[in-house]
Amino acid sequence: MVQTAQTAYANAGFTIEARLARWVLMTDDRLERDDLPLTHDFLAIMLGVQRPGVTLAMQALESNGLIRASYGRITVLDRAGLEALARDAYGLAEAEYARVMGEA
Repeated sequence: MVQTAQTAYANAGFTIEARLARWVLMTDDRLERDDLPLTHDFLAIMLGVQRPGVTLAMQALESNGLIRASYGRITVLDRAGLEALARDAYGLAEAEYARVMGEA
């Protein structure tokens, strides 16, 4: 329930770049690696935007040195920078997940 509420909150009040940063961070958390198999098409669906919007957001993150993008892959370069960009859109659901799973 927390994850759903957090997603609705992020989608309503944050830029595409912040929402993209959130998805990259969440994927990084779940896979526990910095090389992530994420496509523009998948991210467009998850972010509720058209694919060109993902491309522009990804270019913004890449130009700020936060990620490196290649075909079907995103590499996290600056996790702290992604967290700063995502702000309140990231963290609450992750803390609840850790609490429920006994990782806190």
